[in-house]
Amino acid sequence: MRTSQDNSISSSFVHWFVREGRVLCVKGTSMSLKSLSWVASVATVLVMASLAGLAQVPVSRHVVLVIDENHSFDEVMVNMPWLVAQGDANGYATNFKSDNGGSLLDYLWLASGSCHSAANCTLPPGTHDFNCNGNDCYYPGTTTTDPITDDSIFRELNNAGTSWRVYAQSYGAAGGTLTTPDNANNTTYYRRHNGATWYADVLNNVDGSASNVVDLSQLGVDEANGTLPRFMIIAPDGNHDAHDCPVGMQTCTVGQALGAADEFLRTTFTPILSTPDFQPGGDGLIFVTFDECGGGTDNGCGAAIYTAVIGPKVRPHTVSNVLYKHENTLRTILDALQVTTYPGSAATATDMSDFFTRLSKPEVTVSSPADGDLVTSPVKIQASAVPTAGHAISGWYVYVDNAAVYHAGAVKTINPSVNMSTGTHTVIVRAWDTSGAYGDQTLSLTVTKLVPFVKVITPVNKENVGAPVNIQASASPTAGHTISAWKIYLDGVLAYSAGAVNEINANVAMSVGAHVLLVRAWDTSGAYGDQHLNLTIIHKPAVTVSTPLTLSNVISPINIQASATPTTGHTITGWVVYLDETPVYRAGAVDTIHANITASLGKHTVLVRAWDSSGANGDQALTLQVRRVAVNISTPLNGASVNSPVNIKATASSVNTITGWHVYIDSIDSYGQTYGGPLDINLAMGFGAHVILVRAWDDTGAYGDQTIELTVP
Repeated sequence: MRTSQDNSISSSFVHWFVREGRVLCVKGTSMSLKSLSWVASVATVLVMASLAGLAQVPVSRHVVLVIDENHSFDEVMVNMPWLVAQGDANGYATNFKSDNGGSLLDYLWLASGSCHSAANCTLPPGTHDFNCNGNDCYYPGTTTTDPITDDSIFRELNNAGTSWRVYAQSYGAAGGTLTTPDNANNTTYYRRHNGATWYADVLNNVDGSASNVVDLSQLGVDEANGTLPRFMIIAPDGNHDAHDCPVGMQTCTVGQALGAADEFLRTTFTPILSTPDFQPGGDGLIFVTFDECGGGTDNGCGAAIYTAVIGPKVRPHTVSNVLYKHENTLRTILDALQVTTYPGSAATATDMSDFFTRLSKPEVTVSSPADGDLVTSPVKIQASAVPTAGHAISGWYVYVDNAAVYHAGAVKTINPSVNMSTGTHTVIVRAWDTSGAYGDQTLSLTVTKLVPFVKVITPVNKENVGAPVNIQASASPTAGHTISAWKIYLDGVLAYSAGAVNEINANVAMSVGAHVLLVRAWDTSGAYGDQHLNLTIIHKPAVTVSTPLTLSNVISPINIQASATPTTGHTITGWVVYLDETPVYRAGAVDTIHANITASLGKHTVLVRAWDSSGANGDQALTLQVRRVAVNISTPLNGASVNSPVNIKATASSVNTITGWHVYIDSIDSYGQTYGGPLDINLAMGFGAHVILVRAWDDTGAYGDQTIELTVP
């Protein structure tokens, strides 16, 4: 039999403990075997916890959320081959449970971490009862919607200055307003499937939130223009989210409903997945989930829903058996967007971290400029870094052509302005953490002198159009100068010239087939700026809308002036103007039209279409914002880089008399004018990025405004 002394270790015993994710050892005094067993158990737990902590959510430039409807995990696995293939290649969850039965409640969980209904869930801390159910949020005893004033992802993204948009299918056709109800105008648009429209911040247009809810058609425009926001919700309508039958079918099988939803995902995401953010080395992130597993309930399917996580940073072929709910998705999205204030139950929910590759070195993200950008000196660099688990960022360097030009210490983000000579440079942005490891990102930047900023309003790059092609473009000169000349080159050959004007509206003849178009403007400094377009000419009439310009603010009725050129040997036979997909004006065999279209306040899509005697039709689409007072800034262009003082020119229209103006720079009232007429002023601005809001009033007290962003280099 052993004595008590046999249950001890000599003074040469080695103590093991965990520090910063590493198992360490030191020599120590004697310790009983019982104590040793306890220490070993604790060490094991700490090691496991530390290893779990290594799995982090990577920062993403673009995060996309899609929510489909009312089908179980097993139904999806059988009937959605494209989505399942993406889940197999990337990752999917086998134990994901919806929080509630009833569509709207689950959309609220995904947006604010609560169902906002004491009758339907235990309200998480910080959230309140707004009397919500699966269809609406009502004031007690009424049918009046109760706006949700609690925190949400939309508020937090606004607070962080992070761009977001909801792209809702059939939103424009249904009415295009935040309070447009389910199935408006005989559509399958469902407001209860558009979570953003229930929050007071969005309904009250805080930080311009209302304009972030747009029709799905805007997605293609933003893709083509490279202006996709960091967070996107894509909301299919009922024909395409498996809530209803496919288009044209009154009854359908589960397979047909889910097949239409699968095809919508395939056609919507194929171009997105081809972008650099979703290719190897990118950091894009897509979540596809379902609100609940049954038709308005979770009964009979155990609340189990299919959820896929897609992106280059997802560990390939991940199959997660962890119990997750919608608040886990919300938490993961916020962390990917570097937002650290978590609404509702997202504050205590875990990340879906098992889907992501563990970091072995700091992850550096340069948010601006982008690789390959044309920039002016000094170059403003915005970057952030995520350290490896258990560590902190300890230092930064920026190298230009292998020479260190900037250094910073233990900060998570940097925002230096770096002087660079004209020409192409290799820029490395590198961050270290306390483990001694470093990560970096390399950019190739071309520095040029300040040049005029050219924007082609129509046609859109890669568009199929009829000939002659109507080209509408604007230019902002460099500070202290004016636009002096324009040229348009077709496949390298001069096809059009203009003089000292800020805008052109040209019709350029082109043969059928593919063409490269270059639109260039000079200013009086001798510098020029340009924009390239790739166009394909096909056999169809060419429609030119001369008034209004797309993306304009207008008043109702909308005055539309357009002309059309038929295909060779034919004549124009008829016209139709569509407002949000509804025909509102018709004309016959005339070459030009002059229509006045009545429209409600808000955003609208106008399509002007003409037919010719060949039976072919051509059209031009406009996105317009109808306001009581319509303000349009002509100079500078949105996104331009201009020197200070900045020349600001704007016009305003109303059915009443314009009486005054104010200009706000970064939310500060910087100029006031107590009379109407066009605005033409010069305002001093400091170095860096600025947000300019120009507002005009009429004699009824109504006002309208327009906001642009610019950079003073």
